[in-house]
Amino acid sequence: MVIEAEPVAGSPPAVAGTSLRERPFVIVVVLQFAMIIAMGSAGIALPAVQEGLGASDGAIQWFAALFMLGFALVLVLGGRLGDIYGSRRLLLLGFGGFVLATLLGALAPTVGVVLIARLLQGVAGGIASPQLLATIQRTYRDHARNRALAVFMTIAAFAFMVGQLVTGALISIDALGLGWRWTFLVFMPLGLVAWPVAARLLPSPPQPMGGRVDGLGAGLLAVTSLLILFPLIQGQDAGWPAWMLAMLVTSVPMAMVFVAVERRLVRRGQQPLVNPSLFTIKTFRVGNIIGVVTGLLSFAGVVFVTLTLQNGFDRTALQAALLTAPIPFANMFGSLVAAPLLRSVGRFSIAVGAILTAAAAGMLLAVIELGPSSLEPIHLVPGLVLLGFALGISISASIAITLGEIPGAEAGSAAGVQSTVLQLASAVGIAVFGMVFFGTIGGSDTEAAYVDGLAATLWLSLGLCALQFGLYLFLPRHSRTALHPIPVADPENIVMPDLRSDRPRSRSVSTD
Repeated sequence: MVIEAEPVAGSPPAVAGTSLRERPFVIVVVLQFAMIIAMGSAGIALPAVQEGLGASDGAIQWFAALFMLGFALVLVLGGRLGDIYGSRRLLLLGFGGFVLATLLGALAPTVGVVLIARLLQGVAGGIASPQLLATIQRTYRDHARNRALAVFMTIAAFAFMVGQLVTGALISIDALGLGWRWTFLVFMPLGLVAWPVAARLLPSPPQPMGGRVDGLGAGLLAVTSLLILFPLIQGQDAGWPAWMLAMLVTSVPMAMVFVAVERRLVRRGQQPLVNPSLFTIKTFRVGNIIGVVTGLLSFAGVVFVTLTLQNGFDRTALQAALLTAPIPFANMFGSLVAAPLLRSVGRFSIAVGAILTAAAAGMLLAVIELGPSSLEPIHLVPGLVLLGFALGISISASIAITLGEIPGAEAGSAAGVQSTVLQLASAVGIAVFGMVFFGTIGGSDTEAAYVDGLAATLWLSLGLCALQFGLYLFLPRHSRTALHPIPVADPENIVMPDLRSDRPRSRSVSTD
């Protein structure tokens, strides 16, 4: 399988930029930095939001999941809208919407308004994100693009850590008596400055291509996702009434309606949100199933570690942020390792990710077995770092293999589908892990109860790792023949190139 960082077929030709001081790139980095700060802030503030607003366990799960849900539901649509109306316009619209949604969250009087703000943040981020990458695609080519993406990804990891640490510190000292509102306020100064600067300095892209938007498909996907997520998050608190079970059952025919609508658009020669024919490609079909498992594992664990650190061990938000700060960098280094790993062992790299993730879960379980009386939060850090590293390998390898055989004309659509699968699976993962976590804790708020809840999620992780390991065997074997290039994926998940030379090169990957 060959992986080359080249423009998606049909995209405008890239400007032959080489310097990382190119104006569009600097602006894109600043906008990305601002949005990732907001993402890092949210995770560390979960206990503060729960205490400050008197939110239920279910509401906290919604707080964590709604951003990813909103992001996933418009990600493909956002890329399509950028093609139709121009990426500059959509970037300013998405980032401006992100600023307004964050301000709404900062001023929210109730937990319901906070949850609406989180959903709107995700929607705005899903509109803006494809435009950030499209700008880099136009600004650079060949190895210059690879270096730009490496910097882009590193800054994203750094921004996530900054969001955690700064928000954790401000919440811990209760600066200005604003408590949980720092979750949103940390972003505001940079966001309010960055938007007008971007509006003034961001150059206009080539002429948009025009076309139509699959609004019906986007709506059906949103309804299907909510039919799955709502009962998974609220069912335990509500005692699993029959109507919630009916929602889960109804999600199946709704998904079938979605597929039927997309197929009809293909028959009519129109552009669907998701082209069903992509799933006739075995690597794409199996790779997305692996992506579901990886998505279930990728974010939920950190959410419940944060709750355990603060609510169980009674650590401050800043202390929890310091303990979890290495995770995004470990994830980034895992992504860096994925490319040479794919070259060396091919499809087995999926199994390597599963084995290392299981090893991380095993390390954490072994530490927990010391017992709450002798367990200290610092003991969890090595296992958490290994978990971040392992998931970086799993996510990046699954992206590379899933998209490796996609025809060039479908590359952008396939990348959007793959990213959407990961994001939706992450949102579902929070719901599923939350059922296990809060079900184990019950009504207790003791350290021992939270440790038991965390251990239960780790056993679930081990089961998912076993499933991921088994699924790699269903991937077909490939020779070292040159196939189609894959498009650039999400910056946090991208398989990074070899950065040792400024000479453009291709990167051959055997999945044999």
